[in-house]
Order: sequence, then C-alpha cells, then structure tokens
Amino acid sequence: MSSVKTKIILLLTAFIANNAFALEITNYSVRYSGAVHNVTVAFDDLGKSAVVRCVIRKKAIIKNKGKPVGMAEDVIKGVGTIVIFIEGGITEDTEVECLELK
Repeated sequence: MSSVKTKIILLLTAFIANNAFALEITNYSVRYSGAVHNVTVAFDDLGKSAVVRCVIRKKAIIKNKGKPVGMAEDVIKGVGTIVIFIEGGITEDTEVECLELK
C-alpha cells in the first residue's frame, strides 16, 4: 500500500513542479479594426525566460476552439507583450491562447 501512496505523492509533486512556472495572459487588447492584437503574458516566476506562442482565434460558437486567424511567438522574460498583426484585420469576436514552447 505504501508503494501506491509513494507513486501518488510523486505524481502530485511532478504536477505541482510542472505548473510552478505557469504562464498567464494578463491583458489582451485589439486595435485598428482587429489588425493589431496585443497579448501581455507573465510567468509566476518573473525570473523565468522562455519562448511563448500566442494564437488568435475566432470566438467559437460551441465549446470547440475557433478557427485560428493569427499567430506569433517571442521570447518572454518574466513579463512581456506579443504583438500579432492580422492583414486586413478581423471584425469578428476573437480569443487568445498562449503556451510555452519547450
């Protein structure tokens, strides 16, 4: 039984360690008729530096993810803003998703 407890503790520790440097979108703004999207992201640990990719999607009508319309990636050091340009803009509602590239 202690083997199962040990495995559970190890899994929980790994999960917590993996999310210790979580990435959060702190601001998302759209300008110029949807042509410029500013996405500010921050790591919990401001000393962390990593490549981050953000994808702009049309807002989904149902629970599935909407169609991607723009993407950019950049090195973020603690906190930073990724600017995504969409040629011609987009007038529909959008949402953003960002993730750290390993």
